[in-house]
Amino acid sequence: MELLLGDLERQCQSSHHSMFCQRELALHIDDLPVGLEGVRDGWYIHTGAEEILGLGIAKRWRLSSSSSLDSMDAERKQLLDRGLWPNSIIAGGWAFDPSGVQDHLWDSFGPSQWILPALFIRKTAEDTRAILTLPVSNSHSVHDSGDTYANLLRFLDRPPVVQPTPQLVSASSRPSSREWIRRVEQAIEVLKAGNMKKLVLARRVDARFAMAPRVADILKQLRKFNPSTTVFAIKSHGHTFLGATPEQLLQLQDKQLRTMALAGTAPRGTSPDEDHNQIQSLLSSQKDRREHATVVDRIGKVLRPYADLRVPVSPQILSLSNVHHLWTPIEGTLRVPASLLSLSALLHPTPAVGGEPREAALQWLKKHEGLDRGWYAGGIGFMDLAGNGSIWVSLRSALVRGFTAHCYAGCGIMRDSFPAKELVESEWKLQAMLKALGVNN
Repeated sequence: MELLLGDLERQCQSSHHSMFCQRELALHIDDLPVGLEGVRDGWYIHTGAEEILGLGIAKRWRLSSSSSLDSMDAERKQLLDRGLWPNSIIAGGWAFDPSGVQDHLWDSFGPSQWILPALFIRKTAEDTRAILTLPVSNSHSVHDSGDTYANLLRFLDRPPVVQPTPQLVSASSRPSSREWIRRVEQAIEVLKAGNMKKLVLARRVDARFAMAPRVADILKQLRKFNPSTTVFAIKSHGHTFLGATPEQLLQLQDKQLRTMALAGTAPRGTSPDEDHNQIQSLLSSQKDRREHATVVDRIGKVLRPYADLRVPVSPQILSLSNVHHLWTPIEGTLRVPASLLSLSALLHPTPAVGGEPREAALQWLKKHEGLDRGWYAGGIGFMDLAGNGSIWVSLRSALVRGFTAHCYAGCGIMRDSFPAKELVESEWKLQAMLKALGVNN
């Protein structure tokens, strides 16, 4: 490893202007999630078609707000001139409200951060590719790098560790179920007054275990129980935010973009007939159709100045392991220059996670929701140095800190919502994470 890094450093020095040097490695790794167990910082994303893993830090961006994404975008374009390959991947995300993260639980993450990893691995059905990235500076020690990078590779070679499912010690809701229902009632009164069309209220369940849950095990369970979602993890200073989200905020490949409206929910049935009835009930629900149309309309208003969009007339059904959603896939072609991050910042937060009108909803939530969401319902994703990539809304998620998993869920509230029904819906959504943690009740 030290010989490899020394060779990379000499390569950088010979080019004079390089800040980074890279080398492709031949690796055969069966279990990518286990790599996160051996690092304090890294990330993992599984889309179904591929898995990508980033371990360690070659460069980290810490941003004070989502508006800072533009400056990061400008720097991303310059990195090609500093020795990085165009297929280098940066991953990270931002908080639901980057201007207002106050809860100490999220101190390790901040409003927004992105990581160019020291070791990047992409695994598909065809092969596994890995890229080693070495930052070079006058103060950087090749010997220290050798230890760090060797440890990354060494941990991936370890045999799988079999650990029993941690025993649940306690669980509590923040706010309490009774208080959350009261806030839903308050939101309904505001909506009936005609000041807003929709509000989304979130809640948190803190599950404490007898031992620290293994991130790799949670990710495997999320993949097992939620095959139609994108499974993700962002690890920062030893704490991990992870989840299985069904909602893509934006994908951009060259000039082609994809996004979706995902709003309106019903539980899965316990039999094929009951499942069919739940789908039909969701499709015919005026409340859910209006909630869904609010999201479709906002996406169209935001993106049409930049792209020619193709929007289906009626929503479809997206069926997950525990719920059905109303779903409208939206595609388009950019006609003016715009980046993945700039468009994502314009879209976020959609009415599916915030409310409508957006600014009024955010102000109301800041005053009345009584919960700092942190990165829950924010954005997570990745992009290459050309700006191609995907951002997802970080739903069905939890922050794992030591022995405790802080699990989040939210519900879209309309003027004709029923508070008790919304509480039950939040329980459906929490199941995705709690089941992966081994909590069945």
